[in-house]
Amino acid sequence: MKEAAASCSQFSRSTGFLAASHLSPLICPAMTPDGSDPLILTEGAAPLPPATLVGPTPEPLLRPAPITKGDTIGVVAPSYSPRVGWLTRGVKALERAGYTVLLDPEITTLRRFTRAEDERRAENFMGMWLDPRVKAVIGGTGGYGAVRMIPYLEPQIFESNPKTFVGYSDITALHLWLMRCARLRVFHGPTVDDLIPSVRDPTMTSLLAALTSPRPTTRIGRDMARAAKPGRATGRLVGGNLSLVQQSIGTPYEIDVRNAILFLEETRDPMSVVDERLVHLRAAGLLAQVRGIVFGQLSLDRSEEDEFEDFVLDLVSDLDVPVLMDFPAGHEVPNLTIPLGTEVELLVEETTGWIVYREDALATPGSAETAPSSSAA
Repeated sequence: MKEAAASCSQFSRSTGFLAASHLSPLICPAMTPDGSDPLILTEGAAPLPPATLVGPTPEPLLRPAPITKGDTIGVVAPSYSPRVGWLTRGVKALERAGYTVLLDPEITTLRRFTRAEDERRAENFMGMWLDPRVKAVIGGTGGYGAVRMIPYLEPQIFESNPKTFVGYSDITALHLWLMRCARLRVFHGPTVDDLIPSVRDPTMTSLLAALTSPRPTTRIGRDMARAAKPGRATGRLVGGNLSLVQQSIGTPYEIDVRNAILFLEETRDPMSVVDERLVHLRAAGLLAQVRGIVFGQLSLDRSEEDEFEDFVLDLVSDLDVPVLMDFPAGHEVPNLTIPLGTEVELLVEETTGWIVYREDALATPGSAETAPSSSAA
């Protein structure tokens, strides 16, 4: 199959998928549903680019349909292959919640990251959108490799078959591509290997609410996130993993931050690396265009935490936008699901803050969109 032109291009094939029950019993025991409840800037640093960089409102994005119990959820493997035990646990959690699970046929295959394998993974990924049985798609795990599939993805497949897609970490690359090249709303949330079979788990509860309700009313992050700069702002929520957001700069799927609420999370990197990435976003003129900033879970050296907050506030002090820290989304628990590409309101009070939906992220039940929505963020 030829590469999709300019990373942003039809593809038709019959793809075989694995029902969750077809995993070998030796590596994946039977999963029978049970009855349980279901840088600090120096003085004289270069000023931000002028505010005129903020262009017109981004084009509307497609809304996929919500799912209902009994629907099939596809589990894809665009990055690393998940650990089988964790995958099994996550599948069990989805099945207990009332859903059928369909697995990518190569979900447990060890990655070699050759071009031939990249193309095959892209075919399997697109196959989930072409399969009429699948109503929503969740990443199996993160890691590395998703960006290698992008040259082989074809936008029309996703535009013609809008489905909810959830994931985080390495999957940020696919979120950015789907939003810019296929005009599809997506969700930053857990991968299947994060899920546990408990209705009391906030990660699972948040995921199911996002998949089934067009506009949940929850004040997401309240009493968990920490205020850094009080204020209030409304805009389209964009972002994800900081390293992948930075890597999108200069590509056809560069993050669109015009009048947006920017969400960023990162893991394991030292403060200096996060510093460099944020300074790059500023130098590229991106921070000047946002209306608010939400920092999710930043798994940095805890001894640097206070210093990091001072750095962040100094870096964005001239933006006059609200800033929220420690938002419960990213590489720690809980990992709440949030709607990328959807208009939200960010409210930061003196001690805490939250985001709330300002428009539907999913189509009205029974009327999934096949054309861009008329609502603008």
